[in-house]
Amino acid sequence: MRIQRAAVFVIAMVPMAAAQQFGTDVGPAVDPNARFEVVAIKAFDDAGMRLLNRVTPGGFESTMPVGLHLRQALQKPDYRIVGAPGWIDTERYAITAKKPEGLPPAAQSVMLLNLLKDRFQLRMHLETRDLPIFNLVMARPDRRPGPDLKVTSAECQATIEARLAATRAAASGGPPPPRVPFPAFPTAGDALPCGFGGGGLGMATGSGRTIAQIAQTLADLVGRPVVDQTGLAGMYDFALKFTFEGRTAGPFGLLPPPQAPGTPAAPIDLDAAGLSVALQEQLGLKLESARGPVEIAVIDKIEKPTLD
Repeated sequence: MRIQRAAVFVIAMVPMAAAQQFGTDVGPAVDPNARFEVVAIKAFDDAGMRLLNRVTPGGFESTMPVGLHLRQALQKPDYRIVGAPGWIDTERYAITAKKPEGLPPAAQSVMLLNLLKDRFQLRMHLETRDLPIFNLVMARPDRRPGPDLKVTSAECQATIEARLAATRAAASGGPPPPRVPFPAFPTAGDALPCGFGGGGLGMATGSGRTIAQIAQTLADLVGRPVVDQTGLAGMYDFALKFTFEGRTAGPFGLLPPPQAPGTPAAPIDLDAAGLSVALQEQLGLKLESARGPVEIAVIDKIEKPTLD
């Protein structure tokens, strides 16, 4: 499932290209039957190529391609979704929905999945297949990380743990955790605040990340599962710069990342190393080809919706 149509667009959410707070999902189990209370799907005039994805405490509004909704609902990247028709990469609808009160943030993907089942007649099943993967290993015989993979400061680690503890307490009926504001759109060379990360054309950065989380960023870049075999524990800050080869990490696949309104696109460094070389030189890590079990979502059916 790939979005091939390149375009300039604005997305009303904090994208990977801007800044994203990293952390472990913590919260109560979500009812698999959770649904939006009211859903309206209308035709969308895509003149201007504007993408919108707005999630508020009381609702949801979107004009994104159906394929991106499918990825978000299934919580799987493109390379782990098979059988979807090509129209989901191009068809866009104006979707508005009202959210029930009292549901945790994790319910968003469940409600979106049920929306696709109810209005797009989505039918799917999960399979485990033996597929090509990459093992992420140390590149150097002395197992020394590269200069751009550094242990996260003790202060930042404590901050992240405090955020997670507050989230766990809220999930158990305590007060809601304090809101952590997202930083401004980063530019090349900017240090990211504790627990945040960013990406763009030929760059990926993060603060307070486990190696397994860094492996997931790499998986989005290479389009194949990446399994952490480094043996490195704890949290790390990293900055990876490489030659842009048509892919950016995150849910937008082959599209260039979105820019903040009025923000010029960052220049592409044509002298930057390719991803494999950059990974070894900058982070001291290496990808080794292997095969392994991969859970994939097989799309048995999905149809265009009846419009309201």
